[in-house]
Amino acid sequence: MNGTLATSGVLAAAAALAAAGCGGGGNKPLTKAEYADKVDNLCAAAQAKGKSLDLSSLSKIARSGTEAKGILNELANKVDNLEPPDEVTDSAKSFVDGLKKEANEIGELSKAAKNADVAKIQEIEGKLQSQIAATSEDARFIGATGCARLFTS
Repeated sequence: MNGTLATSGVLAAAAALAAAGCGGGGNKPLTKAEYADKVDNLCAAAQAKGKSLDLSSLSKIARSGTEAKGILNELANKVDNLEPPDEVTDSAKSFVDGLKKEANEIGELSKAAKNADVAKIQEIEGKLQSQIAATSEDARFIGATGCARLFTS
């Protein structure tokens, strides 16, 4: 179950990402640095929100997984509402899509934990770790290094 516990730490950190509500850049397009800063702020606020979640065991994942999924979906929606500069548009879309995929995997992990389906949990953890790595890479390309660290810690 060490993989579950390691994933739980990632989930708790990722779940925290969605709390801050940043708007778009107004009439002036955001620079890459401004966009990255806004995304990092969203990640930091969501990380703070997710610290209250305890995902350190199967029973706790079963209880808190749905909330973690909601926090990631909320983060994805907030980031999606930002207008990325042209130079990072593809990575920004991939980052949002990755967050949504992670949220879905966390939802599936929560279901598997409720059913104590260890084989399914291990399968989902593998998918989740792979998705987290891809999402982290997108965050680094965008310049949202706080988000990248979040997904690799």
